[in-house]
Amino acid sequence: MEKQPFCLYYIDIVGTCNLRCPSCPVGNYQASDFISSQRPKGFMAFSLFEKILDKIELENSHNCERIIIALYNWGEPLLHPEFPKFIEAIRAKGFYSDVSSNLNVKDVKNVVVASPNKLIISLSGYDSEVYSQTNKAGNPYLVLSNLFKLRYYMDKLKKNFSVEVSYHIYEHNVGKDMERIKMITEDLGFRFCSDLTLFMPLENNFKYLNGEALSQQDQKLISLMLVKPEELVKLGQPYKQIDCPMRNWTVINFDGTTALCCGVYDYQYNIADNFLNVSQLELDARKQTHQLCVKCMDKGLHVMASYTARKELDEIIETRLKMLKSQLLRDSTHLRSYNYLNE
Repeated sequence: MEKQPFCLYYIDIVGTCNLRCPSCPVGNYQASDFISSQRPKGFMAFSLFEKILDKIELENSHNCERIIIALYNWGEPLLHPEFPKFIEAIRAKGFYSDVSSNLNVKDVKNVVVASPNKLIISLSGYDSEVYSQTNKAGNPYLVLSNLFKLRYYMDKLKKNFSVEVSYHIYEHNVGKDMERIKMITEDLGFRFCSDLTLFMPLENNFKYLNGEALSQQDQKLISLMLVKPEELVKLGQPYKQIDCPMRNWTVINFDGTTALCCGVYDYQYNIADNFLNVSQLELDARKQTHQLCVKCMDKGLHVMASYTARKELDEIIETRLKMLKSQLLRDSTHLRSYNYLNE
């Protein structure tokens, strides 16, 4: 059987975040939004992580050209007090480590010492007033300071790994803020990329598209979005019959439970109480028959969440950027990189 190019596992080693961003369910979900009981919080035990890696190796070592371990989904991985041990465990298996962070942390030296294969830094503004609208409880100046410290420690310790600064674009932040972040990023020798922020989790899109009442925070977020959710869904209609690429990814929460996909938040949509007790084949089968998948794909939300309508989407983004007189028009070099095989 021909090997897959890569197998991707999103593992939330931290079941919470230090920010409360309105585009993320950690920041926008209320207790009343949960169908099941409220989502638990905590840190993944390192012993559990080692067992998860052992299972992944056993089930996939002959099926994948490369195994990608992404230490994030809804949580902030750098909050874990044992973060470097997780990277070392991934390296010991010969897997590829992918980390995404808001970089609102006190110490980045540990990240450089750990040296993941890729570090993605997410932010949405340079000026505090702009940044705070969509990165609640964060400090953009701390992020910028940490970017310089990253460069310093990478040079001093002779560590070389991929760093991407992922700029989340809205109507209000595509002017000077975006230009400054791009300039700083490239001056430091890192890669600048950008993309739309989505209205997440997927559960919220069902509420929005069904005309249900949204909180004031959700309404404000949608007003700031460069492309609105209903536009994204409309773009996805010609691609509805394409299978959801996110069904090929496995999402593991900090407590070992397994989520249906990276786009859902409520534990009601978990497909396993313990990843260790369910085979990968069975997990994949459960995704194929899950009713939320049917509902999501029927509306074309899977196309929206995976940016499948890329050409049409980029045309709209470029048009909107021109209308907003942004100096940074859309081009392929700004797209987030998922080319794991060549990194």
